[in-house]
Amino acid sequence: MQCAAYNGLPGTTYLHRLDGRIKTIVLLGAIVIVSVLTRWPFVAGALLATLALMFTLRLPLKRVLWRMSVPFGVAWLVLLSLIFSTGHTVIGVITFRHISMPVYREGLDLGFLIMLRVLAAVSLAMLLSFSTPMAEILATLRLLKVPGLILDLADMIYRYAFSLGEIAATMRKAQRARGGEGLPWRRQARDAGMVAGNLMVKAFDRSVSIYKAMLARGYDEDAKTPPYYTGPVPAKDLLAGVLAGLVLLLLLVCNLSTGWKGYS
Repeated sequence: MQCAAYNGLPGTTYLHRLDGRIKTIVLLGAIVIVSVLTRWPFVAGALLATLALMFTLRLPLKRVLWRMSVPFGVAWLVLLSLIFSTGHTVIGVITFRHISMPVYREGLDLGFLIMLRVLAAVSLAMLLSFSTPMAEILATLRLLKVPGLILDLADMIYRYAFSLGEIAATMRKAQRARGGEGLPWRRQARDAGMVAGNLMVKAFDRSVSIYKAMLARGYDEDAKTPPYYTGPVPAKDLLAGVLAGLVLLLLLVCNLSTGWKGYS
């Protein structure tokens, strides 16, 4: 199975060599913890630490920024929506023609916190995907007793998402070759909709044919999957996982000790 994402130097960095069970459990736990922290300095610290670990993987900066652009855009929209709708302490007013919108301090604090949470959680997920093959992630989730049907669906989605992307790119190139470039934006929007619709039809047809092929080969969703991991976790990797877990626990305790509510 392919790796979950690009690996700058496969197998040469410490995170690449670390046992997949340890990485998956620790990073998934970190995602949960940073999502519930209410003090922005702790969330920002987790974000900076994650980015530093990602830097050790020697990934292309352009690729990382491209992956971060979508969640950052969503987080920015959340921030803008909260500063104008949440709170009672007005710190400023933005006027646009005859419309005045007050800016609330509580909304700014909450929006900034949520934005950091989103970026930290996405960065942790990227760190896991960049450093761990999907096979190891799914195998670890099986050990954690995640339902097999969910994991089979995740495996199928991962396997064929790339092929669907290639089909979409081919269809788009065919449109451009037929003069689809340089048209008015309404025509381009309609063409993009046609590509999306045809892609959905092809995806449905592909899923039906794949499922029939699986049934022909004796697929049974209740069948037990052979274990992926056959040996114990190395002692050094286990120690690293325990230390990382203690750091996450300390982060949560520090947040609790300074007051759970990070905004008023």
